[in-house]
Formats: sequence, C-alpha cells, structure tokens
Amino acid sequence: MSAPFPSHPDSASAVADEKPRNHYRVLIVDDDDVVREGLVGYLENYHEANYDLTITASPSAPDARQKLAEDSYDLVISDINMPEEDGFSLIQFIQKHYPRTRTAMITAYKVEDYVRNAKKTGVFNIIAKTAPFDFEELSTVVNNLLAPASAFGIETYMDPLAPLSQIVLSSSDDISVAFETLQGFLTRVQVPNPNDLLTAVIEAITNAVYHVAKLPDGSLKYEKGQRIERLEESEYVYIYYGQDLERIGIAIVDQGGRITAEEVLYWLDRNISGTGLMDTHGRGMYLIHRLVDRLLINIAPGQRTEIIMLNYRNQIHSANKPIYINQL
Repeated sequence: MSAPFPSHPDSASAVADEKPRNHYRVLIVDDDDVVREGLVGYLENYHEANYDLTITASPSAPDARQKLAEDSYDLVISDINMPEEDGFSLIQFIQKHYPRTRTAMITAYKVEDYVRNAKKTGVFNIIAKTAPFDFEELSTVVNNLLAPASAFGIETYMDPLAPLSQIVLSSSDDISVAFETLQGFLTRVQVPNPNDLLTAVIEAITNAVYHVAKLPDGSLKYEKGQRIERLEESEYVYIYYGQDLERIGIAIVDQGGRITAEEVLYWLDRNISGTGLMDTHGRGMYLIHRLVDRLLINIAPGQRTEIIMLNYRNQIHSANKPIYINQL
C-alpha cells in the first residue's frame, strides 16, 4: 500500500528521474576472497529487479582505481578496512573523479566507529557484515542506491503479502491514541524488546509532529508538548505498521522532508562520540538507531521523510547495526 500523500509539484519529476534503467554496472571491492565472491555470486544470481546487473570484483582499492579508469560504474560497494588503502580514501577518490557513481561501504567491524568518516565523506549507507550475512538486505540496499525512489514504502522491506495497518495523526491528541494502538499491537505480536521499539516509535512520532512544521521565518511552528487541536492537512503524520514471519515493521511518515542525510550523520556522530551529551536537540535519531534492529531513513527533500523501523523476531541482526539513509 502507498501513503495517501497530497500531490507535490515536484514529486512526479523526482520519481521519474530515478526510474531504473535497463542495465547497471556494480563494482565490489573487498580484500577477503570469500566475502567478495559471496557478494558477487549473490548479486549475479539472486538479485531480483526490473533491470540487469553486471558485477565486477576487485581485491583492493588500487585495483579498483584501475578498473574505474577502464570502465564506468553506476555503483561501488567497498570494504572499509583493506591493507593497501582504506575504503574511505577510495570513496573520496570516486567522488572527486567519478561524481555520478553512487557509493556504499561494508564492514565486519562496528559500524558506529565509522560514522564520523561517513559524515566527512558523504557516505550514507554502511552495510554490516553479519553472521549469518543478510543477502536479502544487501539486495535491497543495492536496489535503493540504483533506484532511490523505490526505497519509499514500508512494504518494500516486508513480505509483500503481509497486511499493513495505518494511523493518521491530525492532532496532538492522536499521539496518545497511536501509542495505545501500537502498544497493543506489539503486545499481540510478541516482539522482542517491545518497550525499546515503542520508545523509538514515540520518539519518531513526536519529532514528526513537533519538529517538522515551520513558520515563514524558519522557526518551529509548535513547541514540544503543546496541545494542537488540529494540524494542517499538509502537517498530518502517517503511521504504517505490520508483521510477517521474520520481522515487525513500523514506519513514521511526515510531509515536510526537512531533515537531510548530512544532518542525520551529524547528530549520530555527536551522540556516538559523546560531544552531544548536553544537547537539547538531535538525540532522538541516535536513540532510535540504538533501540531498533534496522533503521532506514528515506528523504524526499521538501516533500516527505520516512522513518522505517524493523525488529527481527530471532534477533540475529541486533548486534552490529548498519546505516541506511536514502535521499532523493
């Protein structure tokens, strides 16, 4: 199901520009032979999309530079820790010399340790090498990078047959109604750590209601906790939630699209590093990131922001949490 958003003058053109082509070239850079061959094999044989992929493998950053000089690539996915040159240095080289090539990183180490470098280099997607590795998630990330408009909608990340429910917030009173509804839902589905997920959801809902609407001078229209009898229709917040056999998913969607990928990384970095301990703003995104198994942030600037939270029933993906930010 798709969100019933009012039409925006730029929506059609933004989506049209991101329609997938018939063919893409992807370069996988990793010094681990087993990992590299596994990623290539999966994408060549099991990646499902309405376009074709040509996958090239490279064992090092210097070799990747040579391949980039010989052929054009639409996407480069690079390991971070490699012996001759690290992945961030390679990504900076690509951004300078091949600015139309999209990039992502992958690591077996703790993703949070690399948020500052991601912020500096403008890398919005860091894939975690989990055990077992989630190849389906890799496929989704690749598709989102090659066709960003397809990243929107919680149904993208759940079984297509899973029924989804909707809540529309049109006043501040609806926040408590949403809380009770989602609390009941999480109790019924017996999700692991339901209080953590509920805390993250309420944080996202509160931010969407109080921190998105702006006055003409750019200041916030509402104060946090203020009673709002009726939001403007363009300020409505939409909640979608559901479950399938593997995961529980909740999406919070506003119609502002005011946050940027750079801001998300900025606030994550401040809170991970500890420099933001005394901040009165910006801790919400870090809190959500820590409390859910998978956080995906989709941004259509000036149109909408979609915060998607996924928790897995078996908790095998709870340890090392990736960063996934899609910005049109």
